Amino acid sequence: MEDKPTVLIVDDDPGVHEMLTDVLSDEGYDVVAALNGREGLERLHERRPDVILLDLMMPVMDGWRFREEMRHLESARDIPVVVLSATHSIVDAARQIKADGYIAKPFDLDQLLAKLAAYAAHRHDVI
Repeated sequence: MEDKPTVLIVDDDPGVHEMLTDVLSDEGYDVVAALNGREGLERLHERRPDVILLDLMMPVMDGWRFREEMRHLESARDIPVVVLSATHSIVDAARQIKADGYIAKPFDLDQLLAKLAAYAAHRHDVI
């Protein structure tokens, strides 16, 4: 039996965590959540996710700083990152942090699930 793909959600909105955890769990994902970038880095040390959904505007440590710190971790630098943000310049921000994709808030759930499925399908390609 193959293990479930893991998604790390780094977002300061508990409502986003709750909704995405429910939906993604129903879709067959294991979900790990962090309320800011610092917690996100702690979660990366505990368990390697297959993809990260990253908000940019958060207290304690924002998404830009999280991504910068993440790229210094050899064990994590190749994990796909999808920016999930309400910032009006999401395309530019995603490019700036070298994210693998982006989804604007409020987001379309089908679009989000399609992106995650694409990353999960390739998760064992990287050795």
